[in-house]
Amino acid sequence: MFWTAAGNWGYQIATLVVFSILANLLTPAAFGLVALASVFVALMKLVEEQGMADALVQREDLEPEHLDTAFWISIGLSIALAVILTTGSALLATLVNEPDVAPILAWLSISLVLSGMSSVQRAILARDLRFASLTLRTLSSVVAGGVVGVAAALAGFGVWALVAQLITLELVGVIALWTASDWRPSLRFSRSHFRELFSFGSSVLGFKLLRFADRRVDNLMVGSLIGATALGFYVVAYRLLNLIINITTSVIGSVAFPVFSRIQRDGEQVKRAYYKAVRQTSVMSFPAFLGLIAVAPEATRLFFGNQWEASVPVMQVLAVAGLAQSVLFVNGVVLKSLGRPGWRLVIMAVSVSLLVGAFAIAVQWGIVAVAWALVVVTYLMAPVWLRATHRLVDLSFRRYVAQIGPPLLASVVMAGGVFALKPFLDTWLLPWRFVALVTAGMMIYVAALWVIARPMATETLDLVRLSIPRREGAADAG
Repeated sequence: MFWTAAGNWGYQIATLVVFSILANLLTPAAFGLVALASVFVALMKLVEEQGMADALVQREDLEPEHLDTAFWISIGLSIALAVILTTGSALLATLVNEPDVAPILAWLSISLVLSGMSSVQRAILARDLRFASLTLRTLSSVVAGGVVGVAAALAGFGVWALVAQLITLELVGVIALWTASDWRPSLRFSRSHFRELFSFGSSVLGFKLLRFADRRVDNLMVGSLIGATALGFYVVAYRLLNLIINITTSVIGSVAFPVFSRIQRDGEQVKRAYYKAVRQTSVMSFPAFLGLIAVAPEATRLFFGNQWEASVPVMQVLAVAGLAQSVLFVNGVVLKSLGRPGWRLVIMAVSVSLLVGAFAIAVQWGIVAVAWALVVVTYLMAPVWLRATHRLVDLSFRRYVAQIGPPLLASVVMAGGVFALKPFLDTWLLPWRFVALVTAGMMIYVAALWVIARPMATETLDLVRLSIPRREGAADAG
């Protein structure tokens, strides 16, 4: 938990700093063009991996042939897909009505090959719970990419600064992973081992492709139907939403998948772990999302500049969706860990179908309407996710509500307090105003949670203390 938190939070903080600097140096159109190109690059990366990394982590028994087979499949597919993306870049640019996307796609295809070189190493480290190595890889890559991106932006390279940042991030990540991992591939390929991995990985791949559509179809519609500038505003709004989701859920998610996979045969232990994961996710994510609604105007002006004001209402609406997405994330992890990736696949297929229809209707009213469409579909799908998990874990609805109710109530009290405090700080300078609002919000939330659910607050503090590694001598002395 400590190393996963350090890696994810360090990554999010570092990327926010870099993104903030770049947002003040580049135009919304530049971010929109790269976001539009990234839709196709991210899709190719999912196809290249085929769910192999998750299959390697999930298997109880893993042989050397599994690793070798997964590696060479990833390498071969990544090269083939990079060639396809490069040669088809002009056609894709025409389809999305943005000719400037074509050269960006051609250069970003390099990142596909780099990603294919590191997927097996990343899976090995995750399977062995070597999150310290993954953290060092994450931080080194984002820092290197940020330095290159900012330097290129200052030199006047415009949109190419973002391209250079992404390629550098992947390159440094590959070097770091190969340095941290002792495993090296052998020149062998096994069809039987490929079938074993693909039988699990294909369902994971299907789910990830649908989740990709779930997360990116709005970008595609906004960019192609409204324009790169509007997409730039939408992407910046989504940036803080993803920041909160990654900070609050990916810590638990990264640890939960290998842990749930190991205890998958013990139903009672899985149930206890599930409730605890939901509870702690709620404690961390609910105040963050409701707090974002309260301070979105200040956060946008402070981090990105006044030219991004159009992102504020989108950001506030997306935060409403984030409340549900954060806790539903745990259900997806459980279904995958317990060997039911096919269930996730079906649920996500239904969700994507609803989203495509909702976005197609909403896009004609602008980016705020697109954000509201996401909110509606997210809450419509919540009972479906819970029902699927209930079939595996035998959940109690009353006990589930008991996990999320107190954090939600404490977060509402916190948001109300922040809104009430705002008029008294109108004359403060923006940085001090933002810091004061965030600090007050944190204090109100902690106090409210302590009053509403003291055992839950105590458990969270205990987890924080237990997750911080101590020297062996100090631990023994305690």
